[in-house]
Amino acid sequence: MNKKTLRDILILLGIIIIAAIGARYLGSGETLSDYAKKNPEAAGVLNEAGSYSGTDSSESGKESGSSSGGAVLGSSGQALSPVAQSESNEATENSSKEKGISYSADRSTIIPQNSSTNSTTATASSSSASGTTIAASGSSASDTTTSSSSSPASGTTAAASGSPAEDTDSSPVSVSTTSTERTTYMDGFYYEPISNDIFRRISGISYPVDCKIPLDDLRYLSLLYNDFNGDTKTGEMICNKDIAQDVIEIFYELYKSGYQLESVKLIDEFGGDDNASMLANNTSCFNYRVVAGTTRLSNHARGLAIDINPFYNPYITYNKDGSVNISPAGSEAYADRSASFPYKIDDSDLACKLFKSHGFTWGGDWNSVKDYQHFERPQ
Repeated sequence: MNKKTLRDILILLGIIIIAAIGARYLGSGETLSDYAKKNPEAAGVLNEAGSYSGTDSSESGKESGSSSGGAVLGSSGQALSPVAQSESNEATENSSKEKGISYSADRSTIIPQNSSTNSTTATASSSSASGTTIAASGSSASDTTTSSSSSPASGTTAAASGSPAEDTDSSPVSVSTTSTERTTYMDGFYYEPISNDIFRRISGISYPVDCKIPLDDLRYLSLLYNDFNGDTKTGEMICNKDIAQDVIEIFYELYKSGYQLESVKLIDEFGGDDNASMLANNTSCFNYRVVAGTTRLSNHARGLAIDINPFYNPYITYNKDGSVNISPAGSEAYADRSASFPYKIDDSDLACKLFKSHGFTWGGDWNSVKDYQHFERPQ
């Protein structure tokens, strides 16, 4: 070995010794293994994803913040001093909190922030996704609804939006309180199951306590119409679910064509009184009642019949003595169907054509009685 080689070796050994002394000085006089033995709890650290890394972790070395020989390493792979480790842990916690993660006192357990809220939200989302429906019989429950439009051609049913309301009615009738399915045909034209709000409006009136028609068989309709001044108004109606799509299509065509209706309100606005509704020339559908003068349920009771502009298209019955009964009172001038007057329904009337094209029959075609306002779907 020549002198030059020996000198190089001595220089290298000197550098190693100086580096070792410097490392011991920076480590506050402790080796990394000494510090790990005195502070075993600091030999591991939770990474931002919540994985615990350390001497007792089976996943040690695979995640950020993993340990080497029980020590915490910095981003450069160098060992951190206790002070630096503390600062690193604090930075990790701050970053984790920003992501909605917190830890137990010993950092061994992840504690989700707002855990109760998240759990409730997850449960609600799961129920919504599965289409779960909760029936309430006289119990309080929130009516949550979601809205979505659908294709006019397909009449696709989507979740609908409605006014949340609590069901406090003591009636034994089951009311859907989880979600309301709304089918939108066109802007301003949709139908949906009977909500809690609507049920409260009709309960004891058009829907009496002895009503034999299940609420699930009915649909609430919202539609646009042209009033007698030619102004656009929003009307509402309740009909049987079997004709809801047909009815919404018919009234859309009437509206688009400028057909005029004086009023389109639930008959409950008139106390469920058919005569009062006819006198107001109100177009309506569902009303749990019998046929006038009989004990037989009307098709209005099933939501399968609709009266259009009834004051100008009266209901006429014929007595054996040749006399006639015209309802509503005051509409006698419109019993003469050979006369020409506005809002008269006959075979050439658009409403008559549309209803017939959708499978309805017209009371003006009946023999023993004439009900010119009346269209119904045979069952």
